[in-house]
Amino acid sequence: MDAQTTDSIHDELAARLEAPEAAKALGAYRVEEVLKVSAAETTQLVYLRVSGGGELGPYVRKLIQKDSGLGGVYRILYDAQSAGKRFRQLPRVVSIAEKDGMAEVLMEHVAGASLREVVESARAADRWALAGLLMPAVCGAVIELHEGFDVPVIHRDITPGNVICPEAEPATPVLIDLGIAREWQVDATADTTHFGTRAYAPPEQFGFGQTDVRSDVYALGMLAFFCLVARDPEPEDRAREFNRSQVNAVWRKVIAKACALDPEERYQSVRELRDALLEAARATADKAARNEADDDAAEPEPDAPLAKKTARLITPRNVIVLPIWALFTVMCVTLPFSPDTNMEDHPVFNIVGYLLWMPGLFTLIAYVLMNKRWLEENVAFFRDHTKGEAIALLGLAFSLLTVVWFVLAGLGR
Repeated sequence: MDAQTTDSIHDELAARLEAPEAAKALGAYRVEEVLKVSAAETTQLVYLRVSGGGELGPYVRKLIQKDSGLGGVYRILYDAQSAGKRFRQLPRVVSIAEKDGMAEVLMEHVAGASLREVVESARAADRWALAGLLMPAVCGAVIELHEGFDVPVIHRDITPGNVICPEAEPATPVLIDLGIAREWQVDATADTTHFGTRAYAPPEQFGFGQTDVRSDVYALGMLAFFCLVARDPEPEDRAREFNRSQVNAVWRKVIAKACALDPEERYQSVRELRDALLEAARATADKAARNEADDDAAEPEPDAPLAKKTARLITPRNVIVLPIWALFTVMCVTLPFSPDTNMEDHPVFNIVGYLLWMPGLFTLIAYVLMNKRWLEENVAFFRDHTKGEAIALLGLAFSLLTVVWFVLAGLGR
């Protein structure tokens, strides 16, 4: 079905719903699926029942409490679309009605996969090209919000789940879920409602100032990080300046600027960010075409002074933790060879315990307690995993070692 035909169906349905005799149609939906529920909003996938026993749809229906401060942008988008404006990368709002203290928004359902699904299903080797293709296109959707109205509309919830890659045009993503979006206000000093997805929302969105176009720039920077790493950003990613093996130096520079804590230090518009992302994508593609290895992009600068690298290892905490770890480890590995140690009873159990299990336990404890900056910059395993992931994997390895220890002890009896 072409775009013109789709628009005519939407226009006809909108006319029906707005007509006085169509008031009975409000609530005449068959709910196919409940997509999301929160204290102030319910999102459903619905079909509208029409005369003759037929159905129109599917559509997305949102029920929003009027006093929640949410959903106001749907009216703005609806009015613009009703006046003849078309947005390529925003959903079509079919109707808006009010009933029993609730705002009822009916809009087109964009069939396709979310950006999260697309990225998580992609091979790691393909994420560079995927990010280079999709991130500038997502910026295009946000530009429609920022520049398509008399006053910029700030989305405030740009996440991998709120970007849909349509089945018909997967490279033209659609930005959905405008529930917490708001118009920028000239005289406001802070937002009246503080919502958003913590991993993608900038500081000003939680009471430190008014959100503006640079707030969406921040979220887009975090979204670019997600596209490359295939997981949500965490606070320690910022502490590392987004220094991950999956994020090369060019992309890391763009992401770090987009996600600066001070809005004045970010790109000042999404157009500016889109240009930077396009340049990063071109630079990465050129490197790949020249078959130049880029695996060392996240390593520390080769000419970094040795004293600076060493200082990151010799911290006050490590000065205490590492010598104690070394002392206990040396004691363990030397005890089997001490004449005072009885190795005759259960020799396999004792040898594995002294040489492997106890040093492994001390190493796991030392990692939990130490300052990890040096490891994260110089050891690939710790650079590519968060602290939580590293502790979980080391704990799993230690658990397997424990099992092996007891199995060997049983066999050695």
